[in-house]
Amino acid sequence: MAAWILTCLALQVGAQPTELHAEELHAEEPQAAGYRQELSPAETALAEQGAPGSSREEKFLSVFQIVKFKNGACPASDGNMGVCFTEAECSAKGGISGGACASGFGVCCVFTVMECDSTVTENNTYIQSADYPAAAPAGMCMYNLNKCDSNICQFRLEFEDVEMGAPASGDCNNDTMMVTGMDAVSVKVVPMTLCGTLSGQHMILTVKDQAQPGAKLVFNHESGTAKWRVRVVQYSCEDTVLLAPAGCVTYEKEPSGNLQSYNVNGGNGELINNQKFSHCIQNQDGYCDVALTSSTFDLGTDDNLSFGNNIQTGQTFGDSGSLPWNFTGPYVATTCANGDNAAMNAGYDISYLLLPC
Repeated sequence: MAAWILTCLALQVGAQPTELHAEELHAEEPQAAGYRQELSPAETALAEQGAPGSSREEKFLSVFQIVKFKNGACPASDGNMGVCFTEAECSAKGGISGGACASGFGVCCVFTVMECDSTVTENNTYIQSADYPAAAPAGMCMYNLNKCDSNICQFRLEFEDVEMGAPASGDCNNDTMMVTGMDAVSVKVVPMTLCGTLSGQHMILTVKDQAQPGAKLVFNHESGTAKWRVRVVQYSCEDTVLLAPAGCVTYEKEPSGNLQSYNVNGGNGELINNQKFSHCIQNQDGYCDVALTSSTFDLGTDDNLSFGNNIQTGQTFGDSGSLPWNFTGPYVATTCANGDNAAMNAGYDISYLLLPC
């Protein structure tokens, strides 16, 4: 998608004879904003010779131009993320202008839905609980996650600030968060329910085959203290660099980062029961092996985290908290949690660093 703007450029030619070429008309155009329509031969001749009847000392040239820019993600002035639209488009879509984008031709449009049963229709939309940042009203609250266009393959749910009641012996039987309406490759691996503290974590949903209305994000609030703020990022099927491999529930795209169990909460959380999914890291040119270091590693005897054929369990990670992960292909770490965390094991928080080949 792209935005088009028709503008009029007035050019004043000085008293001295000057040749004005088409490329000079474009010299001030910022590349990030898109491009202007090419001048026709007739327009170029007009620019060089001046309009009939005008003097070389006082002549102005008005040239209509079309400016085009992508409706891509942009940082708003308040720290939120938005989508670059024209000001008119932003207003019509119900967004809030968060500063300029596309070199001033557009505005960074921020979208937020707060009411239960609301529908997400734009990329980078924030789902925010009522009364946020105070606790949300008790009860169930559901949001429809619609694709912003028909060519969307994946959603990435960024849990920017999600606080719910903690699990009990690993079971989410108080506050819960659930996702429905995904493709089979996500249904098989996405945890059925989550709870506790999810802030700073994320989840990948594959929705290529889903019709509208499709996926739904559902919160069931009973504790009286829950709140949430989730950003829904949408990836086109053509964004092959951004799309996570099938079956990945988390996808890290930087040379360093963290692999975490949900609700690890800086080592103060609790491993949630009945989970089996993969953490994936994007391949980076020039990198091979991975250095792994644990800040938290506390699993039950029937729980594990595996890196290829290297399976880690219990309370000791690797050698004194460090583990080399030799490159054998795609970076996929699989986690498995059983159905009983009576020991209230905390889970894991593993930092990774890709190493040059």
